[in-house]
Amino acid sequence: MRMQSLQVHEEYKKQQATLQREKLQVSENSYLLKDLEFIPYLTDEGLIRDISASDAKASVYAVFDETKILQYVGISRQVYMSMRLHFARVPSKCHFVKVQHTKQPNRVLLECIKDKWITENGIVPSGNDNGPQQSIWENPLDCKVLMTDEEKRNLQGAGAGIVEAKILKNVARRIEVQLDAEYKKRNCKETFRFEPKMKEKGLLDLRNKQPDKSVPASVPRPKSAS
Repeated sequence: MRMQSLQVHEEYKKQQATLQREKLQVSENSYLLKDLEFIPYLTDEGLIRDISASDAKASVYAVFDETKILQYVGISRQVYMSMRLHFARVPSKCHFVKVQHTKQPNRVLLECIKDKWITENGIVPSGNDNGPQQSIWENPLDCKVLMTDEEKRNLQGAGAGIVEAKILKNVARRIEVQLDAEYKKRNCKETFRFEPKMKEKGLLDLRNKQPDKSVPASVPRPKSAS
């Protein structure tokens, strides 16, 4: 049993050494953010630009506002779908994008590129704050945090049930109208449809399929010898 345990441990050490070599290789071969091209978020026709690569297994991408200030860095297997979701939630912050595709869909390696870009930027983008701003970029838009004082008072007096759902739905619809105005201001021709049932919870969530962000986490840890 001791021999088996030693073999497992040695195999784990080899896996970790391989992983470190791969991380170093990615670090050396990944592009600096400043050297990547600024790609307009929308096409001349007003559609979300498809920056996907047919041979890519995953992508690291950076989103910039109108003044080319970095707003968010993300990882996705379906970068076009991720870009579409971001624009639907925060259109005012989605003007340019930079991307690096990879054929190595390993979470640790992708995070290495992501962290390298954020470090290069000098400050953590607001969309990567591990808090409420990042939630806006990555999760259904919570309209409750955008309620007016009057809407808050109405909600407090409503209690749970149909009245509460109606108030939250109206709040979501108000925010949806504001977003639609921003889409038109950007001359965006995309159609964004939000889940009706989610509006009753005060959330705006696109009806289209969510992008696949699942990539292998890392080299697996060895199992204990039994």
